[in-house]
Amino acid sequence: MRKIFVMMLALAGLMPVQAQELSEHDANSPIGWAAVGKTTGGLDQNPVTVTTFNELKTALNSKESKRTIYIKGEIVMEQRLYVKNGNLTVYGLPGSKLVNPKNTKAEYNKSGVLYFQGAKNVIFRNVVFSCGGAFDIGGYDCLCLESCSNFWIDHCEFYDGMDGNIDIVEGSDLISFTWCKFGYNQDPISTGKEEAADHRFSNLIGNNDGMTSDNGHLRVTFSNCWWSEGCVERMPRVRFGKVHVANCLYSSTVTKYCFGVGYMSKIYAENCAFVSDAAKANIWKYPNDKAQEAHHFKLVNSLGTADLDVAKGSESHFNPAEAYTDVRVYDASLVEATVTAYGGATLTEAQLTQRGNAAAIGEVKGGTARVKHTEYYAPDGRRVAASGQGRGVAIRKRTLTDGRVVVDKVMKSVSEKLE
Repeated sequence: MRKIFVMMLALAGLMPVQAQELSEHDANSPIGWAAVGKTTGGLDQNPVTVTTFNELKTALNSKESKRTIYIKGEIVMEQRLYVKNGNLTVYGLPGSKLVNPKNTKAEYNKSGVLYFQGAKNVIFRNVVFSCGGAFDIGGYDCLCLESCSNFWIDHCEFYDGMDGNIDIVEGSDLISFTWCKFGYNQDPISTGKEEAADHRFSNLIGNNDGMTSDNGHLRVTFSNCWWSEGCVERMPRVRFGKVHVANCLYSSTVTKYCFGVGYMSKIYAENCAFVSDAAKANIWKYPNDKAQEAHHFKLVNSLGTADLDVAKGSESHFNPAEAYTDVRVYDASLVEATVTAYGGATLTEAQLTQRGNAAAIGEVKGGTARVKHTEYYAPDGRRVAASGQGRGVAIRKRTLTDGRVVVDKVMKSVSEKLE
């Protein structure tokens, strides 16, 4: 099945750009550490559509053994939501967004969007997270994963987290970010403390040098991700974890450091593109003195910098190929064009057009060929019958009479209210 699915996506790369919705480099399934963890999410079972904060809260904490949530429109968060249940898939429909604009000292305790505690087997796709701006007064991130495992976060966007955009802490493990975008659209808010005047620090992995139990956990993959304008530090900042960064883009003009090489961190970065002058000049840094005691950081085959190999301590370098081989890298010279074109929440209203009972993402353009044969696949790569496709996103492979093979997404009707 995996070989068939990869072949389908390769064939999709033969289509004109305007007719394909995914990059030819997009596996459209969990890869890296999330795949090692066999992340499957809610398997598109028990789908609901949510349009309000209360509906989202109810759906996230549903007692269903597996569940699927579709976010429709902009939902303003009354406060961050704590979630402990797993076996979940969350899709953001075109134009949807989770927004928490709180950005004052009086409101900091209600900042952030989602905070997962002990959850396992979760998928997020095409979801936009937006907070009130960097304001480090004890606030919260757009997304926090505490003691969680088996997360695949794909084609999502994270902006203006108060404390940061994402925290992965307290033994969280087997997590992959693919085609995600991180940034800060708002100016930082100063608390009057010099060290907190600009806290646009994006991605933190591990939050305590003394938490030695994190060693062996905090395994995270970033593939085809984009640290965009406004990001100052932590792209990512790592303690203890084995972190793989592949084909990622660094373009922020206010970069103070890209990689925070922390205590016991094991980072392998390859085929990335550092395109802003600030990113090129500030590839990595020791975030504190403790970090210099033990660390391993290797950066190879990237644009805008020479290869790096920085190490201290007795442990060997982390080599992702010893853990998995499904992260397919391509030349760093192609990263900027590819990631800016396809990264982030890419499903738009223009791509989502009604077609009978289904909404099609990506159109067959040009010629008079008819569809000769159609196959459907679930988002996790399983072949499904058309009648068993269920509600929600599926991958459609169509063979045309002129010999072309067209691969796109379709979305069958989903429930418009909680069930």
